[in-house]
Amino acid sequence: MDIYVIRHGKAEEDSNSGLDRDRVLRPKGHRQAQWLAETIVKRDAKPELVLSSPYPRARETAEPIWEALGMEAQIDDRLGADRSLSDMMDVLNDAKGSGCVAVVSHNPNCARIVSTLCNGLMTMPGAHRTGELAHVRVEGSELVGGGELLDRLRME
Repeated sequence: MDIYVIRHGKAEEDSNSGLDRDRVLRPKGHRQAQWLAETIVKRDAKPELVLSSPYPRARETAEPIWEALGMEAQIDDRLGADRSLSDMMDVLNDAKGSGCVAVVSHNPNCARIVSTLCNGLMTMPGAHRTGELAHVRVEGSELVGGGELLDRLRME
């Protein structure tokens, strides 16, 4: 199973409501989202499933990807910034039948999930920058510690 872990693009520092969950992408974040979509459609492993956090900055990152792949929007509340690593693991376990899945979410869970997939639960996560895609391949059925980080991609 190929897994693309995507952290939303660069977002505004504040929202009109004052709530973190309502922050939207900056112009750079929109450029990152478009770049991610263009990059994903050129890859050998193309997602069969692209799931996004319900937060606007994540949805805005996922929209060009859905459009480029001809998919309908698919939101999963378990990918929200206020959710846990175990929620994100549940999302990936539910997607096990897919050959390739992409999730658009937030830190620290993006960094934690890549670390958990590749190194197991007791590891310190590395950095996962805004607008970054980490491509992890998991051979077999065990997600925790069963993955190999193949690529980290980000528009510079």
